[in-house]
Amino acid sequence: MNKSLLIPVFIFLLSAFTLSAQWQPTGFNQSTWILCQTANGNLLSANDVYPDMGGIFISVDEGVSWEDTQAENYSYTAHLVDQESVYMGGVAGNVAISHDNGATWNTSSFGTLFPDSLPDDAIYAMTKHNDRIYASLFAYGVVYSTDQGASWILTDRNSLLDPIDPENGGQWTYNLVSFNGNLYNIGAFGIWEYDEIEDLWTMVDDTWYGSESLIVDDVLYVVYNASGIPAGIRYTTNLLDWDVMPLPSGVSTSVRTLEYYRGAFFMGHVNEAVFYSVDDGQTWNEYREDFPAFSPIPEVNLYGVPMNFVFSGDTMFAGVYSAIEGVGGVYKVPVPADVMAVGDMQISLHTVVYPNPATDLISFQFAQPIEGILTITDLMGRMIFQENLQNKNSISIDLNAQEWSTGLYLYSVRAGASTDFGKFIIR
Repeated sequence: MNKSLLIPVFIFLLSAFTLSAQWQPTGFNQSTWILCQTANGNLLSANDVYPDMGGIFISVDEGVSWEDTQAENYSYTAHLVDQESVYMGGVAGNVAISHDNGATWNTSSFGTLFPDSLPDDAIYAMTKHNDRIYASLFAYGVVYSTDQGASWILTDRNSLLDPIDPENGGQWTYNLVSFNGNLYNIGAFGIWEYDEIEDLWTMVDDTWYGSESLIVDDVLYVVYNASGIPAGIRYTTNLLDWDVMPLPSGVSTSVRTLEYYRGAFFMGHVNEAVFYSVDDGQTWNEYREDFPAFSPIPEVNLYGVPMNFVFSGDTMFAGVYSAIEGVGGVYKVPVPADVMAVGDMQISLHTVVYPNPATDLISFQFAQPIEGILTITDLMGRMIFQENLQNKNSISIDLNAQEWSTGLYLYSVRAGASTDFGKFIIR
């Protein structure tokens, strides 16, 4: 697969808006490993105060003020939000659990399932898959719970060992993700798929240094965090065929986090702070004015690391980690104006693509009669289809895609001054 090229609407937008970002601190000024939002809008943060144990803090006023939740301090490094329930994974297999959007907490532990683990070994990954809560304890293995964390069951450990030299140990798990009906373990030594019936893990990709994932429109994006490797972000629809999302020019492959909001990708970089792209990574915009940093000398900025992004309306929050005092914390900034404008255009036209993914016939449906132009490009940016809808008062158009190659496609609908765009998959 190859990603599509920049389309004209994006060029217009980038020339129409001045890109600026004035990051501002919220009321939380401690180095932050986790920032997340509950189902009712509360913000939760987990501070990193190593060698002491960090806790969990809550804000009910969009970051203005924060309170210690009184959850036990276990230096939390993974989280899962599941409706009103929140799970935070800390050291030694300890999991803090809240069933009221972070207001109150209790602690469950699966540490005894790993008698060879150390007290400081961390939980770096959590997810929900087939009504089970899954969590990993770094290089030791993966467990799951069928009763909301009250008890835990160990998955097979041997199948996560180095297949060539098992004495070297096993997968260092940094991310667990449920994708296309399967559970995947993403980490330092590749990607494994879990068979729940056989209780076995099988390696399906051997690319090292995976650290995080994101699913957008049935596409799995995997983030890689190491300098000098071939790719910082890869993506796939089937775990077999992969392509690479371009990174900003001159930026290393040490990517920390990736989020998607209103048609744009937001990337947190270990050394270079924050970028965003409205064209699937073909071009990136810096978004780091006043982003927290330490400047040992003029013109040199040692930025804090954006660990997580949270979006609320037109506001963007970042949880920032830094070992340097005064740099870490939770910060906020307005969502870029061009991203908000793209989202507004999408809302105004209400284009629906059905089914998506499709196999042979695909339909584009509009909320009202529309006069405009529908354009479809393949992943090389080549035009596959264009139809002039002028004077047809069309509310839908059906296309026969039997002869199209499988993969990801980009569409745009232009109607007067408005433009809608999106993606669909042909299988």
